[in-house]
Amino acid sequence: MQVRASHRLRFEEFDLDVGCRTLHRAGRRLDLRPRSFDVLVYLAEAAGRPVGKDEVLAAVWPDVVVGEESLTRCVSDIRQVLGEHGQRIIKTLPRRGYVFAVPVEPVPPSRAADAGPPTPADEAAVPSSSDRAAIGTVAGKAVVPVRRGAAAVALWIGLAAATVAAVALAWWWQQRSAPVAPPMLPRMSIVVLPLASDGGDPAQDRLAAVLTDEITVDLSRIPESFVIARATAESYRGRSVDARQVGHELGVRYVLDGDLVRLGDAARLTLQLVDSESGLTLWADRIDGELPDLSALYRRVTGTVARSLDLRLQEVETSRARARPPADAQDLLLQARWLLLQFNRMTPDSLQEARRLLEQVSARDPGSALAIALLAQTYNYDVSQRWLGLRGATREQWLQQADRLSAQAFQLDRTDARIVGVRGTTLALAGRSEQAVELLERQIGLNRNDASAWFWLGYARCTLGRQDEAIAALEQAQRLSPRDPNLNGIFVVTAAAHLYLGRDREALEWAQRSVLERPQHAVAHSWVAAAAANLGETETARAALAEFRQRLPAYTVSAFRDERLCANDLCRAQRERYYAGLAKAGLPE
Repeated sequence: MQVRASHRLRFEEFDLDVGCRTLHRAGRRLDLRPRSFDVLVYLAEAAGRPVGKDEVLAAVWPDVVVGEESLTRCVSDIRQVLGEHGQRIIKTLPRRGYVFAVPVEPVPPSRAADAGPPTPADEAAVPSSSDRAAIGTVAGKAVVPVRRGAAAVALWIGLAAATVAAVALAWWWQQRSAPVAPPMLPRMSIVVLPLASDGGDPAQDRLAAVLTDEITVDLSRIPESFVIARATAESYRGRSVDARQVGHELGVRYVLDGDLVRLGDAARLTLQLVDSESGLTLWADRIDGELPDLSALYRRVTGTVARSLDLRLQEVETSRARARPPADAQDLLLQARWLLLQFNRMTPDSLQEARRLLEQVSARDPGSALAIALLAQTYNYDVSQRWLGLRGATREQWLQQADRLSAQAFQLDRTDARIVGVRGTTLALAGRSEQAVELLERQIGLNRNDASAWFWLGYARCTLGRQDEAIAALEQAQRLSPRDPNLNGIFVVTAAAHLYLGRDREALEWAQRSVLERPQHAVAHSWVAAAAANLGETETARAALAEFRQRLPAYTVSAFRDERLCANDLCRAQRERYYAGLAKAGLPE
């Protein structure tokens, strides 16, 4: 951000020096990250005027593609440093932006005020009226007669000046000799270098350029990402550079590099993600395609790469956060998010830990819509995993908690795809699936590469009896994230959709794949049991039912009926095949 001029602003007990880039409170200096400082300056200069998020992003990040989460994090940092509770200074305007709500006064430049009152030494150096009367001249220059007292004062002033100079010199030498700590690079900051294209095929070269651009755009949709603009990255085309050099020059933590190589009639895209601080490769992948159908390779790359990188970056950033004491609410939020992303390894205890962390974040930053939404999601997960008995709660109680929190988060921010998705998920689990589909389709409009959005859209369509549409959404979720932590969920809902349509063989195959992905998921075993029983495969059905009852011994057919998962009569009629299969397998009514 370009600062117009060196000036100072005051609001409440704070002094904001724009030229020196410092913030003080009652004489004590407060530390802010550079981007957070720029956001504070922009909002303070626009005090009293509603400022849109896009306006701030364009002003503070003019040459970088970033998501709104970067701005949200800066505002959270500012509020924490200001000691704000209740959004008294910076108010969030839902779906619009922010307003700096307290008066701001410019501090006029005044050298006299900055100089302070005269000191005794200053007074001693100024001649009195009688001294001035006795002034003569030597060689045309004025001479002030020096008395003994004045000479002593001058001597002490000289000694003091020499002492100050010596101390300053020693301090300068120590600072010069001391190692300089490297600047803290932004979390989730990345540059996508232009993909190299070997072979001299113009179509291949064009595909490499388009893929570079597509991956850059997809990464910019990752919440909290800080992605260098395509035009800047283009300056590295054709240059052999070290990732550490690129990271230093652009101020990013991660560098994504790769090439598109021709192998006979095939083309291979290789990618690697490198830590710019250590030079270590954190992630690598290769995707093969046929030269006659390069568009198929394009379709495979778009979205899939961004989802894989999102999961890997979240893992790396969480490891960094855990390696040090939590510095702020963002560190706690990052840890909670990672626990929720580990769906295939989630346990009742890890979910409870995520809820505890999110409650801490909400206490520190009551305006964090994302923290409130993810807190709602912890209740949704308890419901979907049937862990309610461990919490001493009922399905209705937990769905009410999720409904209240997700609605609160949605009111605070309707533009964050994750918050929209949590609201849609909550409505789907509550049987309000028509509204859920609307919101989940809106979430996909905000981030087309979010595999979880496609999963929950498939679930919501399934509860409406629209099984073929559900299967199509679930296939898209799997295409976007073929190694997703929630693959078992994708597989089990696919199994349900096939069973509802009378395709018991397909249902059994998908349910068994779900069990292989996550054997501890009790409900997956119930779908194996129901599908096998409907096919007359009694031994398989009974073995699966035994696995299910080992995990949820109190569940009966009536317990499943009481969940009332279906949103209409069409789904309820289809679901009868599930209940019938469970009864055949031996589950008590």
